Amino acid sequence: MNITYVYSDCVQDRIRIQFRCKNLAEAINRTGIHHANLLNINAFARNTLAAQKICAASDLIVIYRYLYDGILTSLQYWKARDKKIIVDFDQAINDLPKSAPEYSFWFEGMPLAGCGGEGKIINPAPLEQFKWGLGMVHAATVPSVRLADDWSHCVNVSVIPDYINIYQYPVLHPTHEDEVWVGLGHDAQSESFHKSGLGSALEKVCQERSQVRLVLPDYGFDLKINPKQLMGYAPRFFEEWAGILLKLDIGLIPMRGSFDQRLGSGSLLEFMVAKVPWIASEPSMFYEFSQYGQFVSNSAADWETAILHTVDQIDTCQKKAAREAFLFAISQDVSVNIDKVIKVYASIITQP
Repeated sequence: MNITYVYSDCVQDRIRIQFRCKNLAEAINRTGIHHANLLNINAFARNTLAAQKICAASDLIVIYRYLYDGILTSLQYWKARDKKIIVDFDQAINDLPKSAPEYSFWFEGMPLAGCGGEGKIINPAPLEQFKWGLGMVHAATVPSVRLADDWSHCVNVSVIPDYINIYQYPVLHPTHEDEVWVGLGHDAQSESFHKSGLGSALEKVCQERSQVRLVLPDYGFDLKINPKQLMGYAPRFFEEWAGILLKLDIGLIPMRGSFDQRLGSGSLLEFMVAKVPWIASEPSMFYEFSQYGQFVSNSAADWETAILHTVDQIDTCQKKAAREAFLFAISQDVSVNIDKVIKVYASIITQP
């Protein structure tokens, strides 16, 4: 089987592309039986000679998330040549919060560099064209059951969970002397961060525990705290994000609303493989992970209590995170599970 992953070069997509394209491609190639390629979405949209060569040799073309303009044109080109084509998407793009950086792209057609076309307003808006594209592809893959349920009336949808490449997260955990570094999962939204009560809770935590250092993205997470207790980051590559993750002492996953309830489990798995104690919102689609961390209701008081407890018991919590949670994360390694992915792909290729 020869699979080609068509991926975007958007900076904000790079962590998710690692999960949904690159990890899978590497694991497929390690089987020694099947083969996988990575193809930039701009080359696919322009149908370059290199793209033609790669796609012509493919049994399955997996397009990551974007279906619009030249991407749809190339999709139709290869579909007419009897290639099986699917789309893999990992967000409830129809339910994006307005504060999300991608909202203006999907709903208003504002260009998004690295996603198949730049420099002009996209009309019709990409969300509308995405819905057209679902009628053209042979199937779709998503990381969560709820996302699959949402779109199953439009297309045949299969669930491929988020899997991690455990070798991208060295087990050595750095120490920060008397500091405790607290950070968010890679897919946290600023709206969920504030409306869940977590933002207010962290302001109080920082006032009460001077040893706490918050490690947050550079956009949308404004807090009234001592500037010395805040460290911002804006990773350009997955490796930079992994370096940040491995420095954390506590991981937080705020979730609020239907968008968050449809995300994959990648953030939780990353905390667990990095042996980082984590706290997440409830109610959650991640209840099966409850034995590996803490769930709290979305109130500032509950977040504050849970974070303070973890800060005060950090050594005990980290030892616990290094046991069952870490072992579970190892079981979700992409190479361990790649046969399940190949089985999904094989069923799509053989369907009429």
